[in-house]
Amino acid sequence: MKAGVYILTGYLGSGKTTLLQKLLAYLRKRDGQVVVLMNEMGEEDIDGEQLQGFGFPVKKLLDGCICCSIQGELTEGLKEILSSFTPDHILIETTGVADPVDVVDALAHPELYDNLDLKGIVSVVDASRFRDLNSRFSSKGSLVKTIRNQVKYADLLLLNKSDLVSADALEKVKAKVSELNPYAPVHVTIHGEMELDQLLWVKRIGEKAALERESGRTGGPAVQKSIGKLSVLGKVKQSLGLDRSEPSLYNSIETFSYHFTGPVDGEKFEDFLWDLPKNVYRAKGYVLFKGRDELISFQHTDNQVHLFPFENFGPKMVAVFIGEGLDKEKIIADLQACYA
Repeated sequence: MKAGVYILTGYLGSGKTTLLQKLLAYLRKRDGQVVVLMNEMGEEDIDGEQLQGFGFPVKKLLDGCICCSIQGELTEGLKEILSSFTPDHILIETTGVADPVDVVDALAHPELYDNLDLKGIVSVVDASRFRDLNSRFSSKGSLVKTIRNQVKYADLLLLNKSDLVSADALEKVKAKVSELNPYAPVHVTIHGEMELDQLLWVKRIGEKAALERESGRTGGPAVQKSIGKLSVLGKVKQSLGLDRSEPSLYNSIETFSYHFTGPVDGEKFEDFLWDLPKNVYRAKGYVLFKGRDELISFQHTDNQVHLFPFENFGPKMVAVFIGEGLDKEKIIADLQACYA
């Protein structure tokens, strides 16, 4: 029996890990073996710590992107999972800068595709940032390309963080993603809340959509296809105008981590996060506030800061920064000014 594979994609900070947590809580109540494969850009594992306690094996691939720089590690990781477990489901959470079609390419490895059944690509879209990220006037070309590919290749779309935008802005986002991908069902969500059965029953539509684009046809029911047909994937890339000569977003992204040496002032640290420059696309980690007993998990994107208690003292006190053209020395100096 083949293991059903679900790919969770979406830009940095869109809510993939939150959705993954809800999905694991749901699957824990059902029969079946589940294995999670998580990919982090930096050398430190941040999001994986959020998955402790669900009782499922978690394989972590760090310091690279499974869509390109460590694609071989994805193949080897999946081979290891298949040899060590008999999973019914494999959930793959990509980095926020991954191109999902390259992840599909890795799944099509001859040693894998007889044992894997790609159920679908689920893309989480941050409704509060999508229009800016998708604009060539406010974002560089490689970023726009990545954002659009994550939508174009999806078999199911979640417009997440819908509570952070007006009804009119939400309709504009919905119209744009439907223009980019008229085939995928769209679910409007807050904190990734949705009927998870609908996610698990997602149907593969990417290959059918590509063939219809080539022939000029649209419509008809979604048809699930099996992976492993590289020629069709090539058609998908060609039909969507994917030019591999263009620089990918991953190639221009940098990351670095900072290990805290003690507690920080909570107010200063929150101000530090809000004041991070726009070229810091994502910051996340664990920190100890002066006067608090539990660690604080923090998440930052360019228009959002989230801080919440995290009782598991397993994680290191560390901050990870992801962006382009980062002034590492200044960021660290500003961060060190937060020490209590």
